[in-house]
Amino acid sequence: MSRWSARRAQVEPVAAVVAVLALCLALVAYGSVSAGVLPGPGASAPAGQVLDDAVDAATTEGSVVVSPSALSGTVAPAGYQASVRLTADNRSWNTGADAPPPEAASASRRVPVRVAPGEVAPGRLTVAVWQ
Repeated sequence: MSRWSARRAQVEPVAAVVAVLALCLALVAYGSVSAGVLPGPGASAPAGQVLDDAVDAATTEGSVVVSPSALSGTVAPAGYQASVRLTADNRSWNTGADAPPPEAASASRRVPVRVAPGEVAPGRLTVAVWQ
């Protein structure tokens, strides 16, 4: 028999089909397990995005200072409710829903707050988001 036989490095068709089926079953099993572990869309409220939107809504264009009079409770996406709270200099301003439920997702950020004309103090903007 020559060194370069026509049958060398070939697999029987049945063995090849079995190998492909085993690979497909492994991929299906991996997909099933990871679908149960990974959070799906809408698994949690988008608190981080709502916080970004609340900061953008409360600042004037070209400024980074939050104005309490510009707070908006309408920053939640469709299907969600939001509560926005701004605190600075032992004062607080609220907008949106009054009391978020305990399961509400929340996020907060330190922001500069205009407490009076020409006076800026450090503060914290907190949002709570729920469905």
